[in-house]
This record gives sequence, structure tokens and C-alpha cells, in this order.
Amino acid sequence: MIRIVILLGVMVGSCAAQQLERDFFFKQPPENRLERIRHYSLQDQYKIFRYGNDKIEPPAMELAGPIAEKGAAAVPFLMDQLKSSTDLLTVRDILLILKTMSRSKTYDVKGDTALVALLEAKISKIKDKEWQAFCQEGLQQIKDSK
Repeated sequence: MIRIVILLGVMVGSCAAQQLERDFFFKQPPENRLERIRHYSLQDQYKIFRYGNDKIEPPAMELAGPIAEKGAAAVPFLMDQLKSSTDLLTVRDILLILKTMSRSKTYDVKGDTALVALLEAKISKIKDKEWQAFCQEGLQQIKDSK
């Protein structure tokens, strides 16, 4: 009985955890998503971005832009997310944000040796070789950026 109560609590918590993303953000018209996401905190922007990139088809990759616009202010948060996660999707999604930062020149990603080393370590631990190659290519794009 206790296990059932715990399981139900986890399920309800999981549904409530995605309520912001699913009900308050993605059920609204897509035309003004970029404008709307800018009104959220970095943590909520990240949750919305992850939901849009991992659960929505086609992925809402453009939502990386508002996070990337924050530049250096977002980097400690993104590094914490990388450090605390072991899943491929986190690495892939944060890499997209960092590529966007690099491309838009809101942060010198390649000049941040600690960040690059963390990315290299996380990418080297990806078991799926195709995804590992995909992420290595993205990191190389950052390293090659001018």
C-alpha cells in the first residue's frame, strides 16, 4: 500500500512538474513563443526549452535563443545542469544552447576551458556512438567558431 501511495505521488508530481510547459506555454499560440518565453525566469525558460525540444514534434529548437541571449549569466546554471545529469538529452540540449551562444556571440563558449572540458567529458560518456558523434560535431563547431 505504501508503494502505491509513493508511486501515485511521483506520478502526480511529474504531471504537475510539466504543467507550466504543457498547459501554460505550449497550449498557447505558437506565433509569439519567443516573445512569451523571455518573460520567464532562466530556470523556467530551461524547463520550457527542454519540454519543447524533447517532447514536441517538430522540436522547438528556436527556444534555445532566449536562453543563449543571457550569455554569461546562464552559464553557471547550464554547467550545473550538465554536472548533475547523466542523460544524453541534457547534453544534446545544452550543447544546442551553447552553439547558439557561440553563433550569436553572446558568450565566448570556446574560451571557457572549464565548460569545454565538462562538455568533452559528458560527450565521451555517451554510449550511443551516433549521438556521441553528433555531439562531438556540435562541440567542434563551437571550437571552430570565429
